[in-house]
Amino acid sequence: MIQLVLSSAPLDEVPGRVALATFFEDSRPLRGSTGLIDWRLNGRLSELILQGRLSGGFAESMIMPAAGRLATDEILLFGLGPITELSEDRLETGFSRLIDKLYRLRSPVVVVSLGDLARDFMEWRSILRSFMNQVNQKLEREDLQIVCAENAKWIQEARRRNMDFGINVELSYA
Repeated sequence: MIQLVLSSAPLDEVPGRVALATFFEDSRPLRGSTGLIDWRLNGRLSELILQGRLSGGFAESMIMPAAGRLATDEILLFGLGPITELSEDRLETGFSRLIDKLYRLRSPVVVVSLGDLARDFMEWRSILRSFMNQVNQKLEREDLQIVCAENAKWIQEARRRNMDFGINVELSYA
């Protein structure tokens, strides 16, 4: 069974092995949780982008150490391509490739924040369900915990609505 923990703690304060940071090819400066990670790393992500070593192209990925700047050991950077090309289908394809990469890492705890991809609670809920659907389809390990660090209001609303992610997902709140 996959454990999903919905947390209102900031992404950089949630312990785990790997933190996931998604970003777009054509959105600078980095914003949201990825901007927070860049800030915590003293602009290291921005530096990699300026050096041309990282672009945010669709499905581009890089893993790097958190260097004690986050509560996780590593950071998985994952590009979503141009923001203008973002769609449900493209996001689902991206999530599929992302889950393949997470599987190869064999991390027991993954910290994510998908709120940057949504304009409101309902869109976030849909994006989170799409992500968890890909997790359910691709990961058969029972020792996986995903901590989703999001806006406190959205976490409260999720709890109020008693959100469900399927029979294979054990949901809790932190």
